[in-house]
Amino acid sequence: MSNPSTIPMPATLADLVHRLDQARLSGTREEGEEVGTVSTRRYTDPAHWQQEQAALFGQWPIVAAHSSELAKESALPFDALGVPIVLTRAADGRARAFLNVCRHRGMALVSAGGPEPAKAKACKALVCPYHAWTYELDGRLRHRLHAQTFDGFDPATLNLVELPCDEAGGLIFVKRTPGAAFSAAAFLQGLDAHLQWMGLPGMTVFRKVDRVYAANWKLTVDAFLEGYHIRVLHRETIYPFFADAYTVNLHAGPHQDSLVARRAAFEAFAPPPDRYALCKLATPTQLVFPNTFLIWHPDYVSLIGMFSPAVDQVRWVHTMLIPPDRTGEDWNAHWEKTFQLIEQTVFQQEDIATAVAIQRGLASGANTEFHLGRLEHGVLRFHRGIDDALGGTLVPCSAPARPPSASARRPS
Repeated sequence: MSNPSTIPMPATLADLVHRLDQARLSGTREEGEEVGTVSTRRYTDPAHWQQEQAALFGQWPIVAAHSSELAKESALPFDALGVPIVLTRAADGRARAFLNVCRHRGMALVSAGGPEPAKAKACKALVCPYHAWTYELDGRLRHRLHAQTFDGFDPATLNLVELPCDEAGGLIFVKRTPGAAFSAAAFLQGLDAHLQWMGLPGMTVFRKVDRVYAANWKLTVDAFLEGYHIRVLHRETIYPFFADAYTVNLHAGPHQDSLVARRAAFEAFAPPPDRYALCKLATPTQLVFPNTFLIWHPDYVSLIGMFSPAVDQVRWVHTMLIPPDRTGEDWNAHWEKTFQLIEQTVFQQEDIATAVAIQRGLASGANTEFHLGRLEHGVLRFHRGIDDALGGTLVPCSAPARPPSASARRPS
């Protein structure tokens, strides 16, 4: 099914496509400029984990949801950052975020409501289930039961605690700490144009899983930043569709955008007019630093958040996004089968199972560092980004965009 984009392909994405074409024509894989090592303490040291919590998950904009998950006049609880947060969208259409805490006695205003991943609840206001204090979806205190009994309390000081929140490219970002507003588009450093061209804002949620596994969060991030493992780990599942380690990579500040070549690119290659044509040639994969991936399969998207509840745990939140013209009863069986294949087989039994096995292996002390080759330069660059963020040299929303490069240096 073809659906040519109504906007031109961004020049930076077109350059990635050109580089992929050159790689297949020359038979030369793009590599980093040097090999490197990563200390295994990054995955096991509680002190390092605490630094990440404070500097990364505490200060950086983090993807909390896809835009379609938050309709007008609805509220969505979000707790993957270790504090209770509620996202709202009032009638004005703006996404906002607040601490999910009533200003009266601290009760949660919106409950996740069970073991399944939270979904937005339609509402015109937030009503505390303890004493019915009521808040507008923009955070203003609207009503207090028996308000006349609260002598001397200024209601204007009892609005919800707002968190920095913004939306771009179909993604809702939030910071878990109150502070100054930020621009999600500026934070994405050009990647929002890629997401717009590929149609991410118009996608819709089919299925979502939210689970915790016994592996450091960076082990799952590492796995999605190199194609070197596909030939071996995924040999029975997805490798039959992919070329062996042909990947081109764009750097946008701390973020990364990659095209992982499929075998079809070596059979017939033409400039892709839309995302469907592009996804037949390659699998676009974006890392939105520090912990979010978008993986563009031939006809759907995996939006994956890799959160960090403990040094040896990853909270895996996988949202399957599908095109709006492929929804409804006629498509449900197809999407259900597709989701089970990617989530339960490729992700759970291969990628996540490998991360869990590595975490167990780290406890043995056999390795004090990992040795990465030039085909794993994306992993090295990711860890360099963490180093820069922990050291304060990489600042959210203000780091200058870097030109496309395959280079990576050895993390300290």
